[in-house]
Amino acid sequence: MSITPLPPPGILTTIASVFRQNWIQCLLLNGLVIALVTSYYRWPAMAGIWEAVGTLKMHWSYAFSFISTAFAASVMPFCIQSAMGTLPKDKRWRRLVFLMLFWGYRGMEIDLFYHFQGMLFGLGNDAVTLASKVLLDQFVYTPFWALPTYLIALRWIDLDGSWSRTCASLNREFWLRTCPTVLITNWIVWIPAAALIYSLPPALQFPLFSVIMCFFILIVTFLASRNEESVS
Repeated sequence: MSITPLPPPGILTTIASVFRQNWIQCLLLNGLVIALVTSYYRWPAMAGIWEAVGTLKMHWSYAFSFISTAFAASVMPFCIQSAMGTLPKDKRWRRLVFLMLFWGYRGMEIDLFYHFQGMLFGLGNDAVTLASKVLLDQFVYTPFWALPTYLIALRWIDLDGSWSRTCASLNREFWLRTCPTVLITNWIVWIPAAALIYSLPPALQFPLFSVIMCFFILIVTFLASRNEESVS
């Protein structure tokens, strides 16, 4: 007697599962972001620290973007995963170098995108300006460029830099299941976070992004580790 395998869960079921697994951690992260923004506007001592960071960002410009993003999104997760013993032993250093280069570049790209948003919509923090920036950020830039290219870059790294194997893996499953489910997790954090980022003066927007990215990657790292343990 043959057993017919069950079909994979539908995309809505998968998205609902992703939301249930991640919403608490993402809510806590958004609470942290609200506290950081509030500290700038309400606590003079913290405002002074923020201003110092903003001055550092303005001085180093895109070098700050490269280094801070590479550290937050690749070096720190690498160190934590190494301590947890969840990194593969083979080619881990080459993977780290590739990720640092990718995230360093992506940090400069996002910094440039923030400047572009400022020129396009202005530097105010009124509701219309914030909504316009968040809509372009999260519903145009992220789904049509930032997220797909990030996932493709990860595929390329995981497949030892083979473009032929990477292109072959970009199938219907990738575009109709992987991208939408990752996008939902991204939106839970980054829609409210983007509004808070754009509410700050331009010099402080990217530093806040770096802090959020650091904690966001840590959450993703711990969730991935927990999922691997549950499967094993």
